[in-house]
Amino acid sequence: MATRAFAAVLILASAGAAWLTVTVPLAARALQAAIALSMAYVAWLAWRGARVIRRALADAAGGAGEPTGLAGDLGFVSLVVPARNEASVVGEAVGTLAAQRYAGADGRPAFEVVVVDDASTDRTGDLARAAAGGEEHVCVVRREPSPGPRTKGAVLADAMPYLRGDVIGVIDADTTVEPAFLERTMRAWRRDPDAAAIQVARLPRNASVSWLTAAQAEEQLMDLASQCGRRVADGTAELRGNGMFVRRGALEAVGGWSRTALTEDLDLSTRLVSDGRHVALAPEVSVGEEAVESPGPLWRQRMRWAEGSLRRLIAHGPRLLAGPHPWRRKADFVAFAAEFLLPPLFAASILASLVTVVLPRPADWTVPASLFVGYGLGVFLLALGGLWAVGVRGVALPGRALRGALFLSHWLVVVPAALLRIAVGPATSGFSQTPRSTRPPDR
Repeated sequence: MATRAFAAVLILASAGAAWLTVTVPLAARALQAAIALSMAYVAWLAWRGARVIRRALADAAGGAGEPTGLAGDLGFVSLVVPARNEASVVGEAVGTLAAQRYAGADGRPAFEVVVVDDASTDRTGDLARAAAGGEEHVCVVRREPSPGPRTKGAVLADAMPYLRGDVIGVIDADTTVEPAFLERTMRAWRRDPDAAAIQVARLPRNASVSWLTAAQAEEQLMDLASQCGRRVADGTAELRGNGMFVRRGALEAVGGWSRTALTEDLDLSTRLVSDGRHVALAPEVSVGEEAVESPGPLWRQRMRWAEGSLRRLIAHGPRLLAGPHPWRRKADFVAFAAEFLLPPLFAASILASLVTVVLPRPADWTVPASLFVGYGLGVFLLALGGLWAVGVRGVALPGRALRGALFLSHWLVVVPAALLRIAVGPATSGFSQTPRSTRPPDR
């Protein structure tokens, strides 16, 4: 009920702010000054983040931390793969995880792979076992249907008793990784050994399929640039679900996986930061995953992401802001919480401007225009940073950045829709399955 009330208040506040800014010139100028200031901050983050990515990639290409295949003192890792009706992709995922070169001094694997067959009605469990090839460090456990929340967090919570590692890695069932993935991730963590968790890069394997999938590749790079910029500025970098690793002790200290969160990664990220911990990043290590290939499933995915992120801001944001944390982390959290304030304000400013058409004094249409341009310029700069960091040059650089910025404009519609659903719609208790492709991945 409190979440619904907060969402309703946010909608009403957006409407009030929109009316004020489109009818009062001084308020409009103040808003535009704030937009300009936020763009300067985003540009700085893009530059800092791009440099972090570029340096990490250069070090990896130069042989720094060359894989040895040995875990050494890096620790035993449990990789958990939640899988519900993933028959088309789970075999390849399990195969690449089982083949990790990460062994202890005795030559035995210093990791385990636990596939959670989450009440699948297809052959997910059988195909995962077949891909494991009888390897002792790979197992498949069945999670039977239950009346509780149908969330990834619930699956992960139920998997914990099966996991032996002090580090828990979460890998989606559509993922492929290279043989040194695990060792590279654990070695990257050594750059920031005090971090409670670490997130690797995510790269779509099917980016060449269409404009839509290619744009999601740009989206991942701009998010990586933003994340790296936030971390180097001692901000609140976040986990991203697939390819995230967390120390068991830190996870237990903040209450474990949330069974009810729609976005368990963001929920955990905010609880870790609220507890005085932070998330590290490994931009030189990546997981290959499938981008969504059609608009309908993409819309459902983004609505879940938006609703989950809004709910975690409402649930955990006040504690973070009230806690004894460095001011830079609080400021960074507020700045990126504004990502979810701008879209409803943009939508409300358009509606408010339309209402004033019949009034003697027309609205200041520069307000919604400024919001749109500011949002677009921000994501364009982040895309430029991410693409430049991975070596994109020439006309392809602004062209691909523009594609990414155009694609990201969908959040201007998704976030207001998610707010409305939280305020007046039925409660969302789980996720809808994202369709998987059966075509061979990009090579």
